[in-house]
Amino acid sequence: MAVTARTTSRISSLDGLRGIAMVIFLLFHVGVPGLDGAWTGLSLFFVMSAYLITLLLLRERDRFGRMDVVAFYRRRARRLLPALFVLLAVVGTWGLLFADDLARRGLRGDMLASLGFVMNWRLVGEADQYFSTFGQPSVLRHLWTLSVEEQFYLCLPLLLVVLFLLPPRLAIPLLAAGAVASAWWTAQIGLGDASAVAHSYYGTDTRAQSLLGGMIAAFVHHAWRSGPPSALRRSGPALAWVGVVACGAFMVLIEPMDPFMFEQGGLLLQAFVVGLLLLLLAHGIAGSAGRFLGWAPFAYLGVRSYGIYLYHWPITLWLEQAFPGTPLWVAVPVVLGLSVLIAAASYRWLEEPVIRGGLRALVPARRRPRLVAVAAPVLVVALAVQVGNVGASASEMDGRAVDVPALSDDDPAYEPKDRPTRVALYGDSVAQNLVTYFPTANHPDLLVGSVAVPGCDLVDLTPAWNRELGGAPTAECRDSRTNLGERLRDLDADTVVLVTGSLLSIPHHVEGDDGPVWWLQDAPYRAAVESALDGLLAQADDAGVSTQIATIPCRIDGREGHAEALRAYLEAHPEVAKATSDPTEVNTWIREWAQSRGVAVLDLYDALGCEDGFRPVIKGVTLYADQLHFSDAGAAMVWTWLAPRVRAQAAGSPAR
Repeated sequence: MAVTARTTSRISSLDGLRGIAMVIFLLFHVGVPGLDGAWTGLSLFFVMSAYLITLLLLRERDRFGRMDVVAFYRRRARRLLPALFVLLAVVGTWGLLFADDLARRGLRGDMLASLGFVMNWRLVGEADQYFSTFGQPSVLRHLWTLSVEEQFYLCLPLLLVVLFLLPPRLAIPLLAAGAVASAWWTAQIGLGDASAVAHSYYGTDTRAQSLLGGMIAAFVHHAWRSGPPSALRRSGPALAWVGVVACGAFMVLIEPMDPFMFEQGGLLLQAFVVGLLLLLLAHGIAGSAGRFLGWAPFAYLGVRSYGIYLYHWPITLWLEQAFPGTPLWVAVPVVLGLSVLIAAASYRWLEEPVIRGGLRALVPARRRPRLVAVAAPVLVVALAVQVGNVGASASEMDGRAVDVPALSDDDPAYEPKDRPTRVALYGDSVAQNLVTYFPTANHPDLLVGSVAVPGCDLVDLTPAWNRELGGAPTAECRDSRTNLGERLRDLDADTVVLVTGSLLSIPHHVEGDDGPVWWLQDAPYRAAVESALDGLLAQADDAGVSTQIATIPCRIDGREGHAEALRAYLEAHPEVAKATSDPTEVNTWIREWAQSRGVAVLDLYDALGCEDGFRPVIKGVTLYADQLHFSDAGAAMVWTWLAPRVRAQAAGSPAR
């Protein structure tokens, strides 16, 4: 990125800073330990981007007396869109040809949100937990940062126009006030539950403090037309090393979703540190720190950091899916090597030619290269729509039967009844997953609907685990416990199946995040679980709907999975790892509660042979798509056992 309006020369130390931060971030995503704070490097990118872009516009106004806003948007489009379109085309093709239905399910929305630069708000709406890969994270999740930056680029020229109308001395104080307001607002949002965590992390309003911090640095730079103050020149080399060490400390010492960053002004402090370091580097007064950051390999990576960022996350996920358990000594060079190789090719043959010559540099024979600019997003939209169509759930797949072996050899072939049975599943994402992959053609007399809320805990308590894994139940989750009867009436359900989740095997705080902890050995915790079940049962009874409850299946030990935050928690609490992978205690509660209330039990734990240990594959069918959710074929196999029993219990007769 150039920092003057007259030349295309680059400042190697700024490129190097970007390159180092990008590599650290990549290593964090691959799973290298000791880099818990690498996510703070994203704030560094926000500050640097705002600084450089604002400075370019300020110098353009100095030179020409005005800003060419249309040209600014054209430059941003040339820089960002070509590589983004290619990435979306690659991901969409993968979605069509290779992804499973669980991955395809949200890919259409993710592609469209990324194309429209609102991916961050899509993730906020889903209460996505960035540091939890418990489940199957979106292959496009990382594009939330691009959405934030594009929203900033859209507003930046208008903001500058307003500032130019005011006395120059007011610009920096007003920007500082805006940054402080963003930091205050972030603290008000807080980290109290999953929705707040997602908003604090992904929100444009919460990240504005970093962007405004970069703008402040640009205005300070612009004010130093004759150079920085002499005192800063003398202390520059020492201050630059302080800034480098501070940035490194953020990336190593800060925990994921650390309250210091979001509730106590840490993001704003980091923006100040990074802004000062950028000023020292840009003015060439950083001494040996500048020479260190400007080392050619670092600068090379920084120039290509956009492409590395775009591709490293999909490559990481695809490697994990293709070769689960790949050791770090293999994963790191593979992900880093492929990311740099693809980014270098993208920069050489796509990004740089378009930056210099526009689309005509790619299609010189075309008289109207703008047609390519129109066709590219149209093709991406069409690809996204097709991915969504292919990723339709089994209940929407042209009525085709799913050919899987029966889970139980004792069950006869399923014979549909003349009268349909309407079934509702209540629970978390596991219940939703069973609804998504319900094979309608195999069981045409069952009409299965969802009253589940992904991530919803049964009890109104806060799980006592790492903050990044999620806090107290969301408002939607709480509402699902109080309006179950109404939702069952809306579905005209005959029966509801309660699919309780693995969260019950996690210790819970009694009062807020710092209250005492209840767990399996605590009678009040069991009483809270049974009270929650009683409330659901009463609502179903009032709605005239029969109730059934499923036991919790055994699962892979979370310490062997790919969810880094969860793995770290379970490694520190092996007793919880055992309780979640083999939930015998909670299942005992479920069975005894159901027996005392006359509720039918669907013993999935027993049906999946969990007494003999976890089995990821049964009769050649891979049961799970990740650590928690059934695969499409696995869910269809579970339904071979579940469907006749749910129907029989709904009718008040034995399963066979």
